[in-house]
Amino acid sequence: MVRLIQAGNAAVLSYLVAIPADRIWLSSIAAEEILAGLLANINRARTRKPPFRLGEAHSDLAKNLEDLRWFSILAYSEEAETIFQDFSPASKRTGSQDCRIAAQALSENLVVVTRNLTDFETIGVACVDWSRSE
Repeated sequence: MVRLIQAGNAAVLSYLVAIPADRIWLSSIAAEEILAGLLANINRARTRKPPFRLGEAHSDLAKNLEDLRWFSILAYSEEAETIFQDFSPASKRTGSQDCRIAAQALSENLVVVTRNLTDFETIGVACVDWSRSE
């Protein structure tokens, strides 16, 4: 959903502005995934001879860091890890990071906002897709 917010998706933004900011959290797992991808882009750009679009990769990093500051980040907890460890192997096959996000939501009694409803419903966590018109 972060990408849709950055793109100015009207459906997502309409939900975002209707909910108090203190009730919206970004999973530290999702933030990790965003930052890992951006850092990987920088490393790929840096290792090319000559450096290929290194400035663009750093600009993307800077923009995303600015955008992420608008979110309260929900840190992954030991309680979430315990819930994650209790997930079945079948649930974990949907993806360990998605399972960790689900475990965070379950530990805090939160709803996951995602376009990936199928996997999160399979895991067994409440989820909603703000990008879909109701």
